Amino acid sequence: MEATFTQEQSAIEESIRSMAKAEKVTARHALAGEWTPPACDAALLTDFGLLGVPESAGGMGSSLIDLLVAVEVLGEHLVPSRFPAHAAAVQLVGGLGVLPDDVLEGRTVLTPAADVPGASGWPGGDGADLLVRTLVPYAAQADGCAVLGADGVWIAAPTDLTLRESFDPSVPLSDVVFSAPPEVGPVGSGAGRAALVVAAELCGVAAGAIELAAGHARTREQFGRIIGSFQGVAFQLADAVKYRKAAWDLTLYAAWAVDRERAEAESLVHAAKAAAGKAAVFAAERCIQVHGGMGITMEADPHLFLRRAHVLDARFGRGSWHRRRVGELQVQQRRGA
Repeated sequence: MEATFTQEQSAIEESIRSMAKAEKVTARHALAGEWTPPACDAALLTDFGLLGVPESAGGMGSSLIDLLVAVEVLGEHLVPSRFPAHAAAVQLVGGLGVLPDDVLEGRTVLTPAADVPGASGWPGGDGADLLVRTLVPYAAQADGCAVLGADGVWIAAPTDLTLRESFDPSVPLSDVVFSAPPEVGPVGSGAGRAALVVAAELCGVAAGAIELAAGHARTREQFGRIIGSFQGVAFQLADAVKYRKAAWDLTLYAAWAVDRERAEAESLVHAAKAAAGKAAVFAAERCIQVHGGMGITMEADPHLFLRRAHVLDARFGRGSWHRRRVGELQVQQRRGA
């Protein structure tokens, strides 16, 4: 695995960052009203929709890391775009073969509908004629769902949809009901690839929370000193940086392993998703702590990162489930050896 990003990946990061910085619709706007698509939403869906899509699904050979680089930047700036969810959905159904052009080009927007998987393996579901999926992101704002069931994946429109109150209003959530499909496709590595998209966004949330906290620590004075000079503040930020760096490196390594179908890829995916969720929640909590009394107010921004971190951490299984899966896989490997 290359230790640095390629020139193309650096260009992707720079392009997405410039779009995110110029965006006027932020996570805070949704607190006062309904979710509205950011100005960059359409451009992200149409211009970057082929990032990370395997050639077998209609892609152009772009690596999964290319996609994660873009999603990480969006998470850092809390851009309320449907692009990360759509990208995760495309990865989830990549095993169905060549996907329709309107999906790959972002004209038809998908969102992943996947609950916490069962303990016996990654695919989960109740096996009934009607399949229920809870807390599906952007379900009301998408054109269809990439559904993960007990027997595989498929693309469908919900038969029923119930809006839920989201902890992060910039990520609207719904409970959806689907009819049993006539046929399903193989999951393959799709669920793992989709989970890594969520992990990358979580790493971005952690980075954004750290930057916000560090900026405050560099300028806020208390007792005649910059608060960043106090060990009680500096050590909290150092720990947040440590967890975020470890999670981001692990996420990139897992993506590299998945692209190359390495034997350890599944275990790495679970470890990366768990580490990214922990890093994002920890960084957001430390950001609130560094801001002191102001950090718990609605007027300050730290809570926006905590909201996004918790919502993303729950997507495709919380860290506790992924950590258990890592342990189960290691036990199976030992027994097999």
